[in-house]
Amino acid sequence: MGKHKELILIISLLIGTFLVPINSTMIAIALSTISAHFNEPLANISWVVTIYLIVMAVTQPIAGKLGDLYGNRNMYLWGVVFFLIASLGCIFSTNLISLIIFRSLQAVGGALLTPNTIAIIRYVVPKERLPKILGVFGMGMGLGAAIGPLLGSVLLENFNLEAIFWVNVPFLFLALISGIVMIPKFNVKKQTSTLDIQGSIYLAISISLLILLTHGIEFTKALIMG
Repeated sequence: MGKHKELILIISLLIGTFLVPINSTMIAIALSTISAHFNEPLANISWVVTIYLIVMAVTQPIAGKLGDLYGNRNMYLWGVVFFLIASLGCIFSTNLISLIIFRSLQAVGGALLTPNTIAIIRYVVPKERLPKILGVFGMGMGLGAAIGPLLGSVLLENFNLEAIFWVNVPFLFLALISGIVMIPKFNVKKQTSTLDIQGSIYLAISISLLILLTHGIEFTKALIMG
């Protein structure tokens, strides 16, 4: 792959993965707006942020293994699709529960994107340029987390709550189309190992319990009481 195509591919990959940290921090400044929109206490609304972090932490190790088993290109594209569907779901959510569900699906998409993007970069970039490109990738992820609150505040100030999810849609369409066209197909080596489902379940339970112990059980009570 020539340097020109390589650059276009890296930009294409960054378009998708850049949204993962943005959506992690951008939502934080919208909590009071979401609280007023759904008429829910702020303690419950904070789960819109918390669930994203929990699902990301639980599914990211699994996502890397899925890339090894079924191909990093396939998992990257599925990550973009999940993130796109989830963003549209967040836009049209009519209650807090549906918003939390679609935020969880966003996190699944983000978890698929990040490790598989790094794997694709390692395939297409020569070893001598790999440290520089991975440095740019890391800087982009950090920058995404940093500009998330600023972007969210601008969107809320000038538009409405749905705008913080609408902003994802054109970039994800572009990432999907460019990913299909630009990412080369790699031969998937057969893996003798399988997913550690039991370990993943234990990890999910442990992280969830830790969050519940530190966050409180108000949200669970609210769900039970309807």
